[in-house]
Order: sequence, then structure tokens, then C-alpha cells
Amino acid sequence: MSKKVLIVDIGNTATEFAVFEDGNLLEFLGFFRIPAEIGNVKRALNSHKKAGLKLDDGMIFSVVPSNNAKVQMVVQDVFGIPSKVFDWERYELYKKDKNITDPIGADLLADIKQADVEYGGPCLVADFGTITKLIQLDESGNFVGLSLIPGLEITVENFSSSTELLPELKTSTPPKGRLGLSTVESMLHGSYWSTVYYVKETLKSLKNDKTKLILTGGNLRYIKDEFKNAIFDPELTLKGMNVLYQEMNK
Repeated sequence: MSKKVLIVDIGNTATEFAVFEDGNLLEFLGFFRIPAEIGNVKRALNSHKKAGLKLDDGMIFSVVPSNNAKVQMVVQDVFGIPSKVFDWERYELYKKDKNITDPIGADLLADIKQADVEYGGPCLVADFGTITKLIQLDESGNFVGLSLIPGLEITVENFSSSTELLPELKTSTPPKGRLGLSTVESMLHGSYWSTVYYVKETLKSLKNDKTKLILTGGNLRYIKDEFKNAIFDPELTLKGMNVLYQEMNK
């Protein structure tokens, strides 16, 4: 009998809600900033419930533990189901990758699992979130390395928070030319292209023409045009979280 499962990805910037059935993404319920938009979450979930959505189970994957209880309470209130938080210690019983020896973010682990399941290695996953993450898998789909830099939002915010005169930026869109002609354009240029070249140069450094580049994450929309031969998979992390849910509930 098929089950409808709510998967919740609690990130630093946004929290995403999606429903899976029989391993497939059935419906994306939206993304919200928690805790500021917790009221909007309840209204949105209630709207889906009124439209006929019924859930059998749920699981939360979180890198912001302080928001877990708020989300659990809303899910319980609306759908009447528990939503357990992914437990790394319990997952240790199921993990297969010998190189993953320490607890890592649920989002990272989900990226690794789904990239292996759907695309296989060798590959480099670039996840453009609050933190820009580069994850390398070898020919057998095993995790072999990770690199992290501040994401686009953190980068542009740090200009104003760390200086007295530089302005606060509201966008991550770069100037049309390669170099800026104003302070704001120059700030955007550096933030944008440092991220693009970070990914391209890391891929080049792997010296393996067979390595697939897989792009995902909320900030992908800003820079996807710079990667013509990449695989674009905005739902990679959510799908990987569903894989982890299935493994935890065998």
C-alpha cells in the first residue's frame, strides 16, 4: 500500500515542504522563512489539506535545530501526524559509504545519496544554498571530498555588515559587463563570479573529463546560465531526503 510522506527540509535561509508517494515527488508545498513565516506555513498546509491532501507520515531534515519543534507542532496540528527529525546516530546503522565517518548536514547527506542513486559517479555536486557546497563522488558513487564557501546571500550581506560605508545589497544579480562601473555593481560582480569560477576551477582541478557536474540549491537561479553542460536538478536534495526516509523506515 502506498504512503504519502511529508519531507521537510529546514535550511538556514528557507524551509521547504514536499510530499512523496512511492518514492516519487508528488507535490511541492512551498518554501518559507522560519520562524518569521510560521503562520504562513500553517495557512499553506491547511489550504492543501482542504484541497484533499492526506498524509501518512513525515520526516524533518534540519540544519537549524532551533526551528524543529515549531515545524513539528504545525505539521501535527494540521495533518495529525508525527514528523520525526532525521537522526544521524540511527542512520549510522544503515550508511554504506565508508568515507562518511562523522555526522554531516542532512542536506549534504541527501545530496550524496541522490546523486549516487540517480546519476552515479564520478560527479561533482554544486549545491548553491546559504553555504555553497561542492561534493565529489568517485566512479563507484562513494563520497570522496567536500568544499564549502559562503553562499551568495552571505557574501553580499557581509559587505555591509563588515564595513562602515559599503551599502546593503538586496540582489545577487551581476552587472551585464565583466566588471562593475559602480560600487554596487562591483560588489555584485565579485560575489557572482567568485562563486562561478570556484565551481568551474574546482571541476577542472579534478582532471577527469568523465566527471558530471550536477547543480542544485536555491541560488541556482542566479548563476545557472554560466554552466551550459551541467545537469540541473533543483529537487536533488528533497529527493535525497526521501531516499534517506525510505532507508530509515525499511
